[in-house]
Amino acid sequence: MIGALILVLTIGAGAAGIGYLIHYNAQEHRAREALRREEEARFRTALLHELGKRRGSSFRLSEFIAKCEVPDDLARRVAEDVYACYYRKVIADGVIAQEEQTRIGLLTRALEIDQEQVRRIEQYAKEQTYSQAVDGVLADGAVTDDEARSLESLRRGLGISKQDAFRLTGDVSRSSYLATFRRIVRDGVVTPEERAELLRCKKALALSDDQADSIVRAEALTLYRETFAMVVQDGVITDEEEKTLAWLQGWAGLPDSDVAEYHARMRIVKRLAAYREGKLPVVRTRAILEGGETCHWESDCTFEYKTRTRLNEITGNLIVTSRNVFLASHSKSFSFKPSKILDIMRFSNGLEIKVNSGQGSGRYRVAGAEELEAILTGVVRKHKYLLCENYSSERTRHIPDEVKREVWDRDGGRCVKCGKSDYLEFDHIIPHARGGSNSVNNVQILCRRCNLLKSDRI
Repeated sequence: MIGALILVLTIGAGAAGIGYLIHYNAQEHRAREALRREEEARFRTALLHELGKRRGSSFRLSEFIAKCEVPDDLARRVAEDVYACYYRKVIADGVIAQEEQTRIGLLTRALEIDQEQVRRIEQYAKEQTYSQAVDGVLADGAVTDDEARSLESLRRGLGISKQDAFRLTGDVSRSSYLATFRRIVRDGVVTPEERAELLRCKKALALSDDQADSIVRAEALTLYRETFAMVVQDGVITDEEEKTLAWLQGWAGLPDSDVAEYHARMRIVKRLAAYREGKLPVVRTRAILEGGETCHWESDCTFEYKTRTRLNEITGNLIVTSRNVFLASHSKSFSFKPSKILDIMRFSNGLEIKVNSGQGSGRYRVAGAEELEAILTGVVRKHKYLLCENYSSERTRHIPDEVKREVWDRDGGRCVKCGKSDYLEFDHIIPHARGGSNSVNNVQILCRRCNLLKSDRI
């Protein structure tokens, strides 16, 4: 027992001793570093003073090192840094005047820097100067004509080729060009001024056509998907928005096969938008209509409605005409005027409709709920235009662009439920019908399937 205790104490003492040595060595290393920096600072001050006094003509670094009695490697490291600082100041504007060139020659001889080292220092200084200039131009997220010309002039003055420019600022150039591209397309309309801005950005960053194309194509489908989601959210696709999507497809080099499903969805959205504006379809019906009455919809329907004591369900035939909404079944039939509809909310396989009358409020389960919602909205518009603007289905579509952009960035362009990135829609967490707003905190990205399934559960 005593032997074990002695062993434990011995191990503990050894560990403590090792810890002390590590701590002592670290302190000693920091002290040496501080002393070295202090010595370099003193020599740098003395060197700059001597160079200023002699103006470099009769100065020789080796003689000054011997006089100051400093280590040779320290002195030459400081001398190279002094030369690099002076050279960066000279090339800041991209122009080296004859007088400046003369001073550079005098300084290299005075500091006894060999030509290979001079070349290395100057190349590094040029690259740093150009990279910092690019960072400065891109800091505010936009490139002006003057800034583009300034960078081009700087590249010429520094002798930096376009290939070298892209090598130096490749990551910055890629992210900046892509950010500019995304910003101008995400509102669904690309103006001539914005196209000019994109070309200006490409010119400023010295991007070739191939480089610019490769940057965009690397995320082409993601950009198209994002732009498409922004465009279709309000249920209306304008000619300008359609042209922007076509331009984006061509610019990014997306084949038709990659966007065929989006084109199909676009045709549906445009058709439904026409219905909402009153350009309604005409369908045949076996029902007997009044003179001048037109049928716009007929289908099988399961109607769910609540009473005080139970949930009731009946199956029948739903007909929407220019004057009435009919539900006919063996057990129960009713009709109401479209102008009596107070609210419409769509879910995966039907609509929830609130009616300002004795009958008609409840859930209508049908095939093609999206189309039925558009037709009912269009019929109501013909009866009383302003009424349908307050429907939940209508308000859900009108999310401000700035909210959509912030939500897209926050959710990473993916469905927050399943993580998919296809068929994305902007969803209200709390629906309008239940008091939800169009704020960032109440909007999320869902894929079409998760969005409709969520509506079923509400």
